[in-house]
Amino acid sequence: MIKDLEITSIEGRRYAPVDNRPQEIRIDQNLTIVDVRRENEFSRIIYKFTSSFSTLGAISLEGSLLYQGNDEIEGKWKKEKVLPDTVANEVQTAIFSSSVIETILIARDLRLPPPIPMPTIQKKKDVVGFG
Repeated sequence: MIKDLEITSIEGRRYAPVDNRPQEIRIDQNLTIVDVRRENEFSRIIYKFTSSFSTLGAISLEGSLLYQGNDEIEGKWKKEKVLPDTVANEVQTAIFSSSVIETILIARDLRLPPPIPMPTIQKKKDVVGFG
């Protein structure tokens, strides 16, 4: 169970002028678990999340979360540098969800495209029904 998630570092850069934006931009997102430590009855999981916007820029977040409820996390991390399968999905989903939201706001400030596709509104077609 995740008890706390915090961002400890934010770095964002735009490499190209706004008017020099290419038509198509590849956006890559990467989540890396950096370390796992024991803190009382919790496991502190340290992470780095990066969004790269081709040649336009990059946003990097570092942070940690506290996880409670699985005693094998540190052992598996020390031995194999991976989280147990039972924990990995929950931890990665929480970090990714939080980081993507933060990255959207930072990208707006840097005038980079949002890191996820934005919904589009389409006009509803006239439907002929039975009446």
